[in-house]
Amino acid sequence: MTTVTDLIDELEIIAPPELADADDRIGLQVGDPSTEVRRVCVSVDVSVPVVDLAVERGADLLVAHHPLIYTPLTSVAEVDPVGKRLAKLVRAKTALYVMHTNYDTVPGGVNDVLASKLGVVGCEPLTTRKSEPLVKIVVFVPDAAIEQVRNAMADAGAGMIGQYTHCSFRTKGIGSFVPLPAAQPYIGSAGKLEEVEECRLEMACVGSRVNGVIAAMIEAHPYDEVAYDVYQLANEPMRYGYGRVGSLEDTISLAEFAERVKQALGLEHAKVSGDLDKPIKRVAFCGGGASLHYKEAAQAGADVYVTGDTKHHDVLDANALGLAMIDAGHFETEKPGMVALAERLTKTFARSEMAIEYIE
Repeated sequence: MTTVTDLIDELEIIAPPELADADDRIGLQVGDPSTEVRRVCVSVDVSVPVVDLAVERGADLLVAHHPLIYTPLTSVAEVDPVGKRLAKLVRAKTALYVMHTNYDTVPGGVNDVLASKLGVVGCEPLTTRKSEPLVKIVVFVPDAAIEQVRNAMADAGAGMIGQYTHCSFRTKGIGSFVPLPAAQPYIGSAGKLEEVEECRLEMACVGSRVNGVIAAMIEAHPYDEVAYDVYQLANEPMRYGYGRVGSLEDTISLAEFAERVKQALGLEHAKVSGDLDKPIKRVAFCGGGASLHYKEAAQAGADVYVTGDTKHHDVLDANALGLAMIDAGHFETEKPGMVALAERLTKTFARSEMAIEYIE
């Protein structure tokens, strides 16, 4: 049986709660964590149509990007729009889980999905909200168990390098040991020297995930005593932040890039400011309403900045700095990330009978 808690555990591996803004209202906003989940709906907003459709679909869990409860509630009476939607979810026993600014900033989240849609490569965070040191975990695994241990570690957050997951390296070798009388060896017998073909499996992860990765590794490992090492790495720390900045494969005009944005996001229109003949190579962007980060985009040497909810004076100041801007919509720039989340959850829980879909 898969419960709301099981889904939350997976969602918090994807987007750790500690990456959210301090005043953000993320996490479980409605529902019982122990509820069995047979159907999941994923959305950007917790709008009236989304709530109605999730209830109609019989969803046990709605995973949304934007919180329904954002400011402190003084009442849940059905006299305002929030109270009405909350009541409908409660009556239908549909839990609501929110992943907002943590999913904006994390690798593989809203902005990395947007990068893929726009064809921007070599991305790095546009802003830096947090950085974490990297470590490498090395574990010695018998050949037959290498895949299950690697996958367990990856599912717990190890092996993430840029836009790649499950990154690992293995080296074959011979492990030796003598089980003591109280041991319960997976291979061999007490008092006898054993030599076994093993793999040295190496995976990197951020410091905050080490304990979870080690726990998952030990759970998946067949040995009763697991030999492993943890090394501090001298690599650049992992940076988390809003937006991304990267480059296009080829230089194109602002007009051509604006058309690419429209096609990639399924837009009929986009608000474009700047010389339409301007050459575009370096691109900055931030899903949602992030007009205020135009200064970071200009400082990063971007030719154009793509976001939603652009403000009039921000656009004027950006243009004065030589930065073109494209307003592609708040919802429209965040939707791809939530569609991708639904697809990711579908793959993760493929062996269950759970139905998972994106709705709006």
